[in-house]
Amino acid sequence: MAVPNPEDELVRLQKLCAKGLPPVLAISGANDHFRAEAMELVLAAVPKDAELRLIDAVDLRAGGGGGDDADAEADDDADDAADAGDAAGGEGLAACPELQELRGGGLFARAAFVVVRRGANWWRRHAATVAAQAPRFQRGSGLVIEATKLDKRKRAVATFAKELAAAGGLFEFRDLYDQPFDRTRSPLEGELCRWVVRRAAKLGVPLLPEAAWLLVVQVGKLLPELLAELGRLRATLGAEAKRKPLGPADLRGRVTTSFEATPFDFADAVLGDDPVGARRAVRAMFDRGARGRDGKVVDAGGVLPFTTSWLHRSLAMAYEGRVLLDGGVPLRDLPARAGVKGFADRFVDQVRRHDEPRLRRGLFALRHCQRMSRLSGEEPAVLLEQFLAMWFDGAPIPTAEDLEA
Repeated sequence: MAVPNPEDELVRLQKLCAKGLPPVLAISGANDHFRAEAMELVLAAVPKDAELRLIDAVDLRAGGGGGDDADAEADDDADDAADAGDAAGGEGLAACPELQELRGGGLFARAAFVVVRRGANWWRRHAATVAAQAPRFQRGSGLVIEATKLDKRKRAVATFAKELAAAGGLFEFRDLYDQPFDRTRSPLEGELCRWVVRRAAKLGVPLLPEAAWLLVVQVGKLLPELLAELGRLRATLGAEAKRKPLGPADLRGRVTTSFEATPFDFADAVLGDDPVGARRAVRAMFDRGARGRDGKVVDAGGVLPFTTSWLHRSLAMAYEGRVLLDGGVPLRDLPARAGVKGFADRFVDQVRRHDEPRLRRGLFALRHCQRMSRLSGEEPAVLLEQFLAMWFDGAPIPTAEDLEA
């Protein structure tokens, strides 16, 4: 079953909170932004007269003696034995005393809520205990678990998770899709672009879908960064709910580049026929720095040599592959014949996209870029932009005679 749109999940959670929090509520999913919004709703719904205990379980190991994986893959028979102990109120509850607070201690005991943040490992360790103890929670009390992922591989936990989902207490917040399911449709119809349009309108800086997509292309897909950029636009342009939606031209020179890119991203965009991605990568590398294979930021003076070196290698490999293909070598044999060991499918796609004259011209254009980096005082980013104009737009490649003239 497909995971619903996270905004639909928020609406469902809002309705649940309005009715009152259930005994167990699980908030999971890869998207930090939506999980944070969900937790704001949940915490606001905790009754004012209830005792509230917050637990940050980020440093908790899953336990089990063999680390997280060993615990997650424990034998089902051992899990069943532990579940039996939990049902009897044995070792499981003793190892998780916070659940005792939810069982109530007397006739006039106040309702209580335990909220576990970043609780993936807490869930792995105590999920079976939670399943056994949930029916014993005092009326009006509850447990809230928030985690990027909830492990459901253990038999008893899987059953409990299904019951929790059936009762409407399990929520998952995935990332928004930047492309529609039907890839013949425009990205303007994707979830991410439509989300930006709605948020921009709420902030008083309405955008046309084309302008919203420009924001995504230049800023990236992280929702907090997109919101921050919308906030900067609002501070610059002012908030006007009835303003005519802004188009791409209205954003020119106003949008910052707030994502990272690498020379590998740049080369992939060049050979993948993605001019927007290639130009975005250039801006990102020189605005925020580029990272090498070791993940460390490359010195500013080394960005251009690193980028052109890797691109030359990629173009030369694609050129060799094209020569082999034109010489009769089958596509399936190209990676092996060209000595390509990783990302074979990407290599084959790059070879199929470009004919031999274009790849040769690309190598000449890149060589000109490298020559000008030594002979002129031009900015490295400008040199790469000039290369992209030669590669994508067919701009002429100056010869040595042109330079002398």
